[in-house]
Amino acid sequence: MVVEWRDTKSGGHTMKKISALLLLLATPAFAAENNAPPPASLFFTPSETHEAERLAAHEAPTGAGDIRLGAIMYYGPQDWSLWLQGEKWTPETSRDDLHILQVSPNDVHLSWRDDEKGETHLITLHPNESYQIATGKTIFAP
Repeated sequence: MVVEWRDTKSGGHTMKKISALLLLLATPAFAAENNAPPPASLFFTPSETHEAERLAAHEAPTGAGDIRLGAIMYYGPQDWSLWLQGEKWTPETSRDDLHILQVSPNDVHLSWRDDEKGETHLITLHPNESYQIATGKTIFAP
């Protein structure tokens, strides 16, 4: 089967002939050459993908035991609200293992007592940060 395309502006002369049959016959040949599975990522090489997966597996997950600061509403040293662990805290809020030491417009200083180890940790958090208890690191966690 031959498909012709005529350019009517140049007096009807045949500009190209394309063989649809050859195109259909050539398509399976291109597919047969590449029997490899599709790549896992369109943006990264297999070695880059493997390295990212390896690093992600070693990262300590953000868990329920982590201490997370959501937001601070600061009006003064004794007039503030903050969201810690998803709960609203005010100067009157207290918990046996977690104490707010100081609040400023940009950060919160608190102490956390690890009852299992008998240690007290001084922690400074900014909004949208979490203290990972397992690693002792502070991370940004939106």
